[in-house]
Amino acid sequence: MDSRWRSVLAIAPYVVLGLLVAFVVPVQWGQWSRLGPTLALCATYGLWVLVMRTLPFRWRDRPAAIAVFLTGAIALNLLLVLREGTFGFLAIATFSFAYSLVDWPWELLPVAGTAVVAGLAQSSGFRGDPAGVAGTIAVILLNVVVMCGLSFGLHRAEQTLHRTAVQDERARLAREIHDTLAQGFTGIITQLQAAEQASDEAIRRRHTESALGLAREGLAEARRSVQALRPTALEQTSLADALSGVARSWSARTGVPSAVTVTGTARPLPTETEVALLRMAQEALTNVEKHAAAHRVTIALRTDPAGVRLEVRDDGRGFDAVERLQNAAAGSGGYGLIAMRERLESSAGILTVEARPGRGTVVRAEVPA
Repeated sequence: MDSRWRSVLAIAPYVVLGLLVAFVVPVQWGQWSRLGPTLALCATYGLWVLVMRTLPFRWRDRPAAIAVFLTGAIALNLLLVLREGTFGFLAIATFSFAYSLVDWPWELLPVAGTAVVAGLAQSSGFRGDPAGVAGTIAVILLNVVVMCGLSFGLHRAEQTLHRTAVQDERARLAREIHDTLAQGFTGIITQLQAAEQASDEAIRRRHTESALGLAREGLAEARRSVQALRPTALEQTSLADALSGVARSWSARTGVPSAVTVTGTARPLPTETEVALLRMAQEALTNVEKHAAAHRVTIALRTDPAGVRLEVRDDGRGFDAVERLQNAAAGSGGYGLIAMRERLESSAGILTVEARPGRGTVVRAEVPA
């Protein structure tokens, strides 16, 4: 349960009870034979909640203790309603306890009991003739249907939110795995293949050390991704500096020159946006290394009042952008494009890929202010 909901649930019974007492005391003032027992029941209800739920006893979350607590709370609420119908509002607190403490579908039992108490409160002014009795039964049944329906609706909504959260987390982890482990493995394989083909021991050692460095970086980034932390490149620097560092490391490893240009007035961006742009640049560089056979790469970051725009351009062999995107959508490769697009969409951004065979490639991300 969310910590804010727990805090509300902890104080709600006392707030509702205090408001009801503040309302009842002036109404029954001077009627001591009536007011005295009412206040005693209010104090008992408050102490019951304090002992059974608020105080941190170890046994309070045991199923038997919860059953005893809810039974007592409903019984005390009923006694208060029989004395003064206004205490039907206390059913709000009792319902919240029933919903939050008992697993589905057993929560329907205390919810139904709470509905009966609320129905009796609402029909407290009915006469005792057959018409009044029938009206009371109808009101109680209506409360049972409404409250149990509300409980069911909240349960379904909670399930939907949980499924959505699980799917979002799976998608996030899939993107992070692709952006950390998959990219790292690609670089490691490339460096090891270059080391195998090297004729000079110094060159072979340089490629081997690069592979080890990529393995260490990939492991560190994977750990941070699982913990949903900012990438190391963004931890203590700006997005522009992070892009420059990524480009320098990439050029040193691949031997392909790269240049980073930054225009506009830099301003703080949401963490999610910075991560999406950095990962997009890393994925684009990885694709250049794997497929483009480029001689030069430029990275341009522009910030203006309309938003931020990041562009990675290479002069490599290019490809059929439409076919590549269709293959990615069909699940036959190209997950990197999907990951880039999903990251940017989560920040209300868009991804554009411009490429033609033999004419190079431009990958562009635009995120509105």
